[in-house]
Amino acid sequence: MDPDQVVAELVGMGFELSDITNAVEVVGPSIDSAIDYLLDDSRRNTASASTSIACFTSCADMLGKRGSSSSSCSAGKIWQSSINEFTQSASRPKRSKTMNNLNMSQSEVLQRDTGGQNVHPPLEDSDLHVATEKAVSSSYCKDEDIGPDWQKKVKTLLQKHFGFPLLKDFQKDALEAWLSHQDCLVLAATGSGKFLCFQIPALLTGKVVIVISPLISLMHDQCLKLAKHGVSACFLGSGQTDRSVEQKAMAGMYSIIYVCPETILRLIKPLQSLAESRGIALFAVDEVHCVSKWGHDFRPDYRRLSVLRESFRMDTMKFLKFDIPIMALTATATTCVREDILQSLHMSKATKIVLTSFFRPNLRFLVKHSKTSSLASYKKDFHDLISIYSRKGKSSLKNKLMSTNLEENSESSDNASNGCMDECTGINEVNVDDVEGDAVSDSDNEVSSPGRYGLDSLKDRQLSVEYLEDECDVVQDVDDLDVSCGEFSGKLPLKGCSGFLLHKTPDLANDPEERAKLRHKPLEDGPTIIYAPTRKETLSISKFLSKFGIKAAAYNAKLPKSHLRQVHKEFHENTLQVIVATIAFGMGIDKLNVRRIIHYGWPQSLEAYYQEAGRAGRDGKVAECVLYANLSRTPTLLPSQRSEEQTKQAYKMLSDCFRYGMNTSCCRAKTLVEYFGEHFLLEKCLVCDICIKGPPERQNLKAEAMIFLQVVSTHCRNFADISYGGYEGRLGERPNIKALVSRIREQYQQFSASDLLWWRGLARLLEVEGFIREGDDMTRVQIKYPEVTERGRQVLSSETEQPFHVYPEADMLLSMTSPKSFSSFAEWGKGWADPEIRRQRLQRKRAWKSPRKRKSRKRQPDSNTVRGRLTAKLSK
Repeated sequence: MDPDQVVAELVGMGFELSDITNAVEVVGPSIDSAIDYLLDDSRRNTASASTSIACFTSCADMLGKRGSSSSSCSAGKIWQSSINEFTQSASRPKRSKTMNNLNMSQSEVLQRDTGGQNVHPPLEDSDLHVATEKAVSSSYCKDEDIGPDWQKKVKTLLQKHFGFPLLKDFQKDALEAWLSHQDCLVLAATGSGKFLCFQIPALLTGKVVIVISPLISLMHDQCLKLAKHGVSACFLGSGQTDRSVEQKAMAGMYSIIYVCPETILRLIKPLQSLAESRGIALFAVDEVHCVSKWGHDFRPDYRRLSVLRESFRMDTMKFLKFDIPIMALTATATTCVREDILQSLHMSKATKIVLTSFFRPNLRFLVKHSKTSSLASYKKDFHDLISIYSRKGKSSLKNKLMSTNLEENSESSDNASNGCMDECTGINEVNVDDVEGDAVSDSDNEVSSPGRYGLDSLKDRQLSVEYLEDECDVVQDVDDLDVSCGEFSGKLPLKGCSGFLLHKTPDLANDPEERAKLRHKPLEDGPTIIYAPTRKETLSISKFLSKFGIKAAAYNAKLPKSHLRQVHKEFHENTLQVIVATIAFGMGIDKLNVRRIIHYGWPQSLEAYYQEAGRAGRDGKVAECVLYANLSRTPTLLPSQRSEEQTKQAYKMLSDCFRYGMNTSCCRAKTLVEYFGEHFLLEKCLVCDICIKGPPERQNLKAEAMIFLQVVSTHCRNFADISYGGYEGRLGERPNIKALVSRIREQYQQFSASDLLWWRGLARLLEVEGFIREGDDMTRVQIKYPEVTERGRQVLSSETEQPFHVYPEADMLLSMTSPKSFSSFAEWGKGWADPEIRRQRLQRKRAWKSPRKRKSRKRQPDSNTVRGRLTAKLSK
């Protein structure tokens, strides 16, 4: 393969160009081999890590075989080296789609992935016919037999299959709508148990439930859990390698069929036959916000699901006694998105909308300022995270060594292990403040980009867009995880097993005293998910954390499928401590003990932010959702394919997210809940950063607001006069906020040293109050061309001294704490006379680089010209 193509592919995955070049030199121009090398950080460990490994080896020799096995897993190796065996599978020849050419039997594959569960092997046609008859005859009960005592039957099914004692109120409402043959739109918070709304109908009637789902990872998780709970299920899509699974699914052998939206369009006729033979109880559209073009995760294939209503109604299929109901489910949908969902899916006018509260009382929401794109920021922002996981790693290693010592009962081995303890845990004990060299930089330089390593400018621009988040991560393909199995037969859990029972938690929403206890309550053990906006940053952050012995892994849609599958598997097995991911990871992930969700950079919308943050604390215990964002810069949209209308909506959603981060006075939970149209009944949540610290002191900014409005009014009037006169060029350009602040500094001496950041925050407050608006009618995240409104003119002409009391926003407070600029050069020069100021300035001053030697520009005289000949003679 061409080395340039290898480099381009690896840069697209987010790897550093310097590392890529080194890998290609070592292993040659092979993508698979280069990925193996790049992910195997143990080959490039520092000298200190090598010392730690050597110490582990010596400890192992003294402890014997058992000590060797217990200590080797903490030998200072970076976790990412453990995925080599999975990335190697990418270089092997792919399995053929026909069953005859499989390297291993399908039953072996299925038993391996389901942990030994019983799985249906491939069937011949005769076996398929017999199995179909058995599947149809084994229905639990027919629709007509459900009866008024359906709640008792549901309670029995809940305890039998899932271990839950009762249905929640919203689950009961959704099932009542289904029993009444009504369409239903369910909006419930993440982790509330939406899946039971469409899984119970399959068990209650014996008919099939068809679930449309966007990601194969989500379908795979649900099928595995259903198999453990005694419910047969399968998933269909382009990632399904066993063709017989689709045949058996269409023959009615499974209670629940998960299918991706593009596949269901192809299966309309087989599904109509299935509805006639065994019966279809329900169509469930999971993550239905993907339908709406106004939502944060629009997917065109979802838009065509209206075919379900057109193809499965009484006037289309004469044997039906009623239209097959459609149940749409999501955790995040604004009022506008809800209306679009109902229209797009052609749901009936009598559709029942089931709402639960969006308030999650166990989540602590925080917003912190960070430059995010620098290694120095990593050091500051992840200091606590590194300390927590390093402490846990050290304690677990001590426990292992102590148990080894007790079993060996050898005083010599005990002394040896204690003597080497601190050295063996060298990586875990690394102090983040002491890291030197490549780990962190004291400067705030941005993380190096591919363009700094010699790429030409055009190629640099192309690659810089390539490694940004784009449609590959926003809209994942259905076989992104390359799951090798697709059918799961149910096997009931053992009697007396309480693994599916949820522990009882206090009613935090209605108990302010219990919520107040969560303010400073320490978090329990559990993994962390860090969401980064770019693929490149997922790799750089995971690499940074791995240097401190944290089991961290990157996850983005460009990485090898085998790597993604392994990361997904180890995340669910609690082997991983931290996942650094783009938004390609997490939709529908049902893991109870996630303790921290960190957004490292501005999310693209509050819908996406709240859905991703909702993956924390699903067990009801306290969890943290931290947003690290650069409060001094206005966020921008990530590259994507959008229409003009969608771009305008995207800017509106990004603006809402920006204002959420700038807010300093309103409870964060209240802001989020009311954004989705719910009335927040409580005064405040008591656990977010604003509720704990309290809002800043209110200030009367009447004078500043009047000056700003006067300058805007004057310059807007001048702009109107110039535009009317027909002038073109810069003279006729509309003044932006930067130019207006420059005029304020020139005209008002008391504001000559004021900060643009502060005035930008004031402009946003004035826009909220309706005194100014965007002058060119464009939708922007931050107002750029302010124009005074009619209400603003009334304030300017009013003679009343009405105060303008406001809470300063986050960027205004940030500008107050940052070093002040000097109004004149003379004032700046006076500071050098103060020894303390001089010392601080010299400390901030970066070391000068040695000047480069300039090449001589002397040219040889041209003997063909008169000037050249004269120059040659004079030079002699």
